Amino acid sequence: MPSRAVRLALYAVPALIVIVLVVWMQVSPYTLGPLTHEDGWVENLTAIGFGIGAIAFGLAAWRTPYLRKSATSWALLMTIGWALISFVCMGEEISWGQRIFHIATPKVMQEENTQDEINIHDIAAVNDFMGGTYRWLSIYMLLGGLGIPLVARTKIGKTVFRKTYFPVLPWCYTALWVGAYFYGKYYRVWDPIPHIHPANAATEIREMMIGLGTGFFAVHTLLWPADVYIT
Repeated sequence: MPSRAVRLALYAVPALIVIVLVVWMQVSPYTLGPLTHEDGWVENLTAIGFGIGAIAFGLAAWRTPYLRKSATSWALLMTIGWALISFVCMGEEISWGQRIFHIATPKVMQEENTQDEINIHDIAAVNDFMGGTYRWLSIYMLLGGLGIPLVARTKIGKTVFRKTYFPVLPWCYTALWVGAYFYGKYYRVWDPIPHIHPANAATEIREMMIGLGTGFFAVHTLLWPADVYIT
């Protein structure tokens, strides 16, 4: 279990990230906006957050004595599931290393992908499926950041989550997950000076917030699993 000082920091840091990004967008959106361009700081931090998530969840499933002691296939399966989700999100964010390794987009992908990149979420049919990737990421934020933690603390939820060992986000990161949703919801249509504010900036920043939030969640699972698995 983390010490009292560490636990206070775990609540403060995610909340501080949200506050800084809100204030930055309000005060100086045109210095924040350029950071959201392709392969910029925001996109790279998003990929790093999800990458840390994939590694830490994977290590948690492989090495954590807490999970070994539970000796259930469900515990490993659920944790590996989070690792795979994180890995896919990381890969999609950097188009599976296309620009890093200078890989040309295959012709079949050029015809289907709206951004001419090697990824799935920009394929027109996928992006249009049941509201598109924006909606699915919103569901990921609200369900993982608020819905599942609330259900897991109910009487029925505790019974189900004890059996499945589904990793549940600790409350200290809720501000970042739910904050990411409302950040995108509000600033996506906010335009202080028409045609100047980068239209995609809010979407990219919310993706960075949830990427970092996933990384925090995964590292917490590796270091303090008793906070994550309902017992």
